[in-house]
Amino acid sequence: MDTEGRFAEKTTLHIRSLSATSPAMRAMYDYDPEHENIPADTERDLLLEKVAPPVFGVVRKFDGRLLVLLSYTCAAHCRYCERQDRVGVGLDRRGRLTTGQLDDVIDYIRSDESITEVIASGGDPLTHPRGLEYLFGALREVEHVKVLRIHTRFPLQTPRQVDVDLMGRLATCKTTVFLSLHVDQPDELTPEVVDLIGRFRGQGYILISQSVFLKGVNDDVETLATLFGELFFLGVRPYYIYHCQRIETTARFEMEFDDEIKIMSTLRERLSGLAYPQHVLDLPGARGKVVVPSEHWDFDHSRTRDFDGRELSTDTWQVTTAGEQQP
Repeated sequence: MDTEGRFAEKTTLHIRSLSATSPAMRAMYDYDPEHENIPADTERDLLLEKVAPPVFGVVRKFDGRLLVLLSYTCAAHCRYCERQDRVGVGLDRRGRLTTGQLDDVIDYIRSDESITEVIASGGDPLTHPRGLEYLFGALREVEHVKVLRIHTRFPLQTPRQVDVDLMGRLATCKTTVFLSLHVDQPDELTPEVVDLIGRFRGQGYILISQSVFLKGVNDDVETLATLFGELFFLGVRPYYIYHCQRIETTARFEMEFDDEIKIMSTLRERLSGLAYPQHVLDLPGARGKVVVPSEHWDFDHSRTRDFDGRELSTDTWQVTTAGEQQP
């Protein structure tokens, strides 16, 4: 299998053990040469994350919030990853923020008192534990930063390698520290993962989760009702469920938008509000995660607007203004 210059396959012993009995796990992590034998496009900027960053390694699209991409490395590569322009394509060293680069990020945050929330992401920030602790340790003293967030899939991919002591230290850096776990399928909630979630709760994290709609993985009511219900019972608040980003290598996972709406409408009638995530669109070329209404409203499923008021077509996934396509 020639994967040079392509989104590489990468799994863990934990994932391979689950994949032996779970078709969903295999679909999420096994390289598919029929759909993925495509060179990586490292110039792609699907979600406008590369547009004039104030310092290297950050994304700033929303008032008050700063996203820090600590590392382009993940413990494993999800085949539906939206950042295949950076993750899993040989840019690991370039994307691992050095101490000097982190100092630039910290200085930038210190200089801008409008930044109240800092989000550590990647790749996966837990693949750069020293950098994550360095960043959060410095932000402990920055008074205008009130909230820290860690967005990770690492505990689901290799739970035995999680540094629980480090997680405990990170949880104390601010009064409010969120830990967002990316979970897509009930098969991922193994006893080891459940034990970790209990430890994270005991350390003081506010636990939330994010998921992605994936054809053949979680594209039915019962699977998602089980997933969100189990997370809720464990003390994890389901936060977002995304429509899968369409690029050449992820098309096989993309569901029909109307099917997602039907599933979410049924779940809204079955689940506690605290167990029900927001269904959102993060559209290419647009600003803001647009919340999708359920079928309890009459609305045009094909049209919406982003945070800047630009009209969006969910049929073509192109931004339009006054009827004209924008590059």
